Amino acid sequence: MIKDKNLPLVSIVTPTYNQARYLEETIQSVLQQDYPNIEYIVLNDGSTDETEEILKKYDGQIIWESHENIGQTPTINKGWRLSQGQIIAYINSDDTYIVPDAIRKGVEFLLANPDVAVVYGDAYEIDESGKIVKYHSAPDCDFTALVKNWIRTLNWQIVQPSTFIRREILDEVGYLDPSIYYAMDLEYWLRIGTKNFKIAHLAEPLSCYRLHSESKTVSTHAKNAPDFVNIYNKIFERSDLPKEFRDLRRQAKSGAYLRTAKAYHAALDYEQSRHYMLKGFSIYPPNISWIWLKRLLVTYFKQGSPQHLG
Repeated sequence: MIKDKNLPLVSIVTPTYNQARYLEETIQSVLQQDYPNIEYIVLNDGSTDETEEILKKYDGQIIWESHENIGQTPTINKGWRLSQGQIIAYINSDDTYIVPDAIRKGVEFLLANPDVAVVYGDAYEIDESGKIVKYHSAPDCDFTALVKNWIRTLNWQIVQPSTFIRREILDEVGYLDPSIYYAMDLEYWLRIGTKNFKIAHLAEPLSCYRLHSESKTVSTHAKNAPDFVNIYNKIFERSDLPKEFRDLRRQAKSGAYLRTAKAYHAALDYEQSRHYMLKGFSIYPPNISWIWLKRLLVTYFKQGSPQHLG
């Protein structure tokens, strides 16, 4: 990869844990980019599969190291601390960039829009084999839209692997929150918004994000369940939250409990699901719907949680 030091250095971090079957495709999607100033850091988070053998093949082309398992979010933070780029991003080891120009398009947008701190693009959803399942067209989004979408659906509109961030964000906002297991990017976009940094949308596909069986396991749902109440407490209980959003706290808190209930329901932990549903209803009764009542009934007919969840 030819370097051009006249252009901003872009640091890409890939955390990887036991995803050897996808890792090489991710690496190649970075190495095949036409942007000429990339620092690529791949961190092996204690994998027990063939990950290290794959990384050794790319000595001299990427920066990589292995460490004991510490988790995805701390690994990304470690990579960002090791990095030198003026623009940073992370892409997971089961996702890929659009070849050859995803990174260049992200950088060109930031160079043309100096008031923008974070740019995000669209993406393709792909399956385990890499086949395109659907096109994800992300809506234009600012902090207000993020908050209102949280109130309405508790989903996030920004596609993480299609996102590029100016480094000064780390100085002002800090790093990803290691206490957030799954939705750390959602918490980060909201935190950036509370500092009044501008977030902008580039209406072009920049990445492919992969949904596969390993990302939909019962244990994964159980681990990510606490994220949503944690994010509510961290973002919506801030003393400096604008009044227009403080007035929506009840709706937001109710939604956080209901999204937690949904995650526990997917994890087959019906007792916890019922607890969080009832709490969500009591906080803001207008959030009650037939869909939620149906889920609530299921929790009364099915008891307990799977033994293997501990």
